[in-house]
Amino acid sequence: MKINKTVLSLLAILVLIAFSFQVPRLIGNETIDKSDDGIQWRTFEQGLAQAKKEKKVLVVDFYTDWCHWCKVMDKETYGNSKVIDYATKTVVMSKLNAETTERFDYNGSSYEGRELTRMFGVTGFPATVFFTQAGEPITVVPGYIPADRFNSILKFIAEGWYDKIKFEEFEKQEANKS
Repeated sequence: MKINKTVLSLLAILVLIAFSFQVPRLIGNETIDKSDDGIQWRTFEQGLAQAKKEKKVLVVDFYTDWCHWCKVMDKETYGNSKVIDYATKTVVMSKLNAETTERFDYNGSSYEGRELTRMFGVTGFPATVFFTQAGEPITVVPGYIPADRFNSILKFIAEGWYDKIKFEEFEKQEANKS
């Protein structure tokens, strides 16, 4: 069976279009697009600069293209309206492909994405690393985080509770408010 080049070209274009509707990912040092009314994703360097300027916590999603749970977290957690609302108001959100060889500046040095991944103690994916407004790591939360739990963690860190009490105590206090 012989398939002409036009049919193959059209098929390739359709495949590319289909993949373009997935959750946006980092492309070079460009700002990562957002879906309508979604989270405004920044590159790592943009996130550091914005967090410092706005005096907000930086949240970095370390992902890989092949990671199933990364895609689930994109859809169910980062796509959740409560997460979008709270994150948009209180923190700066960034994505970093853990396997990229692209270089990023951090604290006066240049690192590949995969070097930053190891440097911040990320050993599995997805992993969420929280940074102070000065760009210092606060903590790493490994694995998939459901939306309600993610919002609790965001509030705990963004509002500075992590410096005062343990997360378990914070959760109890929040449950008592409800």
